[in-house]
Amino acid sequence: MQDKYVADVGDFGKFQLFRYLFNHKESPMDGKELAQIWFMHEGEGEENNDGRHIDYFERMMGSDEYLEDSLLNLIMRDKREVTELESLKLLKNAKFFYEKVPRALEDRYLWLNTALTFSSKVQVVAVAPDNGMALKCKRGEQRFEFLTLEKHYSQKVYPHKYIFADEVRYFYQLPHLEVCIVYQHLNRCFAHNVQIESLLGDLRKEYFHVIAIKHKPYSPRAFFFLCKSEVIKDSIEMRLDMFATEFSEFWEVFR
Repeated sequence: MQDKYVADVGDFGKFQLFRYLFNHKESPMDGKELAQIWFMHEGEGEENNDGRHIDYFERMMGSDEYLEDSLLNLIMRDKREVTELESLKLLKNAKFFYEKVPRALEDRYLWLNTALTFSSKVQVVAVAPDNGMALKCKRGEQRFEFLTLEKHYSQKVYPHKYIFADEVRYFYQLPHLEVCIVYQHLNRCFAHNVQIESLLGDLRKEYFHVIAIKHKPYSPRAFFFLCKSEVIKDSIEMRLDMFATEFSEFWEVFR
């Protein structure tokens, strides 16, 4: 996560979704404590235009007025900083982890241990690396290989922009955790919906109770909900269905 992403369309989608899940009394997630793990870094050596999609407000108008006003205010004040998101109080019962992801593998393990300790007593953890899970595209098979810190860390040019498969597992195994939400930026390997279906199938082999929702605008992305039980998964699925029905232009649920 970098400051330049703050208040872009991806940020709007994330908080629109999370506010619908965590800020409503009729939601099964209401009252759950959330740990938001930002994979913070400064984008060293990167030259791109990521974070430029901040012209979406008219299109999203009326979907969440408090969120719209809050993010627009950040842009108008030129305060596109990750720490400002917490000060806006967009989510109830949420805490945010800002420690920067180190480059060296041995330091990455220390960072991971700190993030796990930070999350050790919450019911929900949301991990937000820039690009999502570290994957290797198998284009011909229309599937992915999941990469691990232990074996594949050096294969990624920017490993700080990814969460690796063993890291997801460590978060999921936290004793108080009920749901781990994993962000995934969809790529050009093959069709986006096929990517989501492929990842769902593979994640269910390990985590069993998994559902996904896709945010459609601009560069599409998905959120995977890895649930500890079928009861939790079913209750979240009902809420996501309501959300996607209300905002069908922007969101789509995958089971």
